[in-house]
Amino acid sequence: MIDRRNLLQISVASLASLGLATLARADGRFASGDVTIFYRSFGKPGKTPLILMHGANYFDSFDWIPVAEKLATDREVVCFDMRGFGESTWSPAKNYSVDAMMGDIRALIAHLGWRKPILLGHSFSGRLAVSFAAHDTDAISKVIVVDSAFGREEPGPKGIGNPPVIFPSVEAAMERFGKLANPPRISKDRARAEQALTKVAEGFRLKRDPDYSNAAPIGSAVDTRPRRELNVWEELPKVKAPMYFVRGLKSDRFTPDVLARLNKDYPDITWASADSMHDIAFYAPDALITAVRSFIAPS
Repeated sequence: MIDRRNLLQISVASLASLGLATLARADGRFASGDVTIFYRSFGKPGKTPLILMHGANYFDSFDWIPVAEKLATDREVVCFDMRGFGESTWSPAKNYSVDAMMGDIRALIAHLGWRKPILLGHSFSGRLAVSFAAHDTDAISKVIVVDSAFGREEPGPKGIGNPPVIFPSVEAAMERFGKLANPPRISKDRARAEQALTKVAEGFRLKRDPDYSNAAPIGSAVDTRPRRELNVWEELPKVKAPMYFVRGLKSDRFTPDVLARLNKDYPDITWASADSMHDIAFYAPDALITAVRSFIAPS
């Protein structure tokens, strides 16, 4: 385990070169199961610490740096790359199960030595945050769900053996992702696209395991217990921590029937909205920061 005192300090110049704020931060790694998880840490000890989790379609925690910086004025804030994404390693066992990802959250909390942090999840990780809160009821103090699709599977490759998509150029990758209904920011920002890609002999590939949605690990040495499905409707009644949902008004994630069910069955959930597409941290960061602060301020 890496000593937090020896974390690599990112230089102000490197942040400025990417158009980000110049607040210094620390990066680190820790072991979890068959992977090592990379994280970015901001702020200093103060109020209840906050963990930010990225979604499955927006690639890694890099997208959350500006939001994390602004939320870290009175507390520690950490955002991390999920297993198989960004600077975290790919699982040799292709284990991207709910159990494995929940284990990564537990390992992060233990590595940081935090007691009952606040957990925020965007998109797929919104459902993961609900599942974690349902099963580790004493591990966190509050749950924030940001524009997460309830009632449908996350899009993406299934199983194993999916070949990585190779782009002939950075511009080709940007063009490809710009055609999506909710285009990620790598389609709009070349510096961000460069950070999300790795140069290979044939061109450029994403820093994301193409088998990232595989739920059944492989290999004789892995845990062979049945993998639990992520069913948010079964998990929600088990959550004891206060919950806060943030919705993008221009996003399709919270459908009318899902909204009706949540409002009817969970009237205690606090809601906020932003005039934004799905990637609220990009399209409406100030609205998101204001909403999150209103929920976590007393903590």
